Amino acid sequence: MKEAMNDVKNEVKAKLLFWHNIKSLKMRIALIALFIGLVALKIFTTVLTFDWLTSLLS
Repeated sequence: MKEAMNDVKNEVKAKLLFWHNIKSLKMRIALIALFIGLVALKIFTTVLTFDWLTSLLS
């Protein structure tokens, strides 16, 4: 368990280091937009799947 927590902490530190090494504002905005787009796509497809499943079962 402790080893898993250390792995997670190392991953978070690596992501933060990557984020702080990005100098371009355009690149940061593009990464934020990509992240928001992926989250929105995941939510949208999940909602469609549940709507399709409920209509199939009823």
